[in-house]
Amino acid sequence: MVTNRCINFLKSARKTREVYTGPWLPEPEVSHTVGSPEETAMRTESISYALLVLLEQLSPLERAVFIFRETLDYDYQDIAEMLGKSNESCRKLHSRAKRKINPGRVREKDQGATSQEASIALPVEEVRASSTHVKQAEELARSFMNAALTGNFEKFVGMLADEARLYMDGGGKVRAAVFPIIGSERILAFLNGIASKSFGLKNQLFVNVNGQPGLLLKRDGEVFGVLSFQFDSNSRPVRLFIISNPDKLKHVSLNGR
Repeated sequence: MVTNRCINFLKSARKTREVYTGPWLPEPEVSHTVGSPEETAMRTESISYALLVLLEQLSPLERAVFIFRETLDYDYQDIAEMLGKSNESCRKLHSRAKRKINPGRVREKDQGATSQEASIALPVEEVRASSTHVKQAEELARSFMNAALTGNFEKFVGMLADEARLYMDGGGKVRAAVFPIIGSERILAFLNGIASKSFGLKNQLFVNVNGQPGLLLKRDGEVFGVLSFQFDSNSRPVRLFIISNPDKLKHVSLNGR
């Protein structure tokens, strides 16, 4: 029942995204507390923000089959019964989902560093979180905080891959970059020229974003945005996500969820 209600919701939400202003990013799960190492590892592996972004490439049915099969290890018979589909149909949905997030296809789209059409997400093999990524994300978050204090983001941006991309989701309701900011040099210019006016040290809180270190950004005592990072298979920071659409931050508080 829950799965099919979610599928219906996603189908209706897809129409809204067709006219959405700028990149569409999923709602982040923000926590101000850290669990045990085992809990952190499990949460990061199962619901990392990078994985949520990746799943946006799939249709609602493809997403349901992919999660049941890849994450929960259900067999096709059980999946078919839950979705009211045949075994063969579920196999095809799973195969189609895997093709959509195939590493070769994604890398081919990303070859042109200036292309605005390159995929927001990286292939599934590259979004599996690790203890190394968690440590790197913490270092990036702290580096960003120090950069905001000094107004110099060169050291922070120097930690990123040259082809890194910054995506902002303001939904047309707050000021945000409508197109991705491509390349470390352009990200540096953006942060030094625009973001530094909004991201002061006192306006940030160190938090967990879907089990991985990130930042909660404040403005005038209110939640302004959430910053999260994504790494490739070589542990290079290649994606920055800033969610600032107020509709997607209603569930986030300054004192914990």
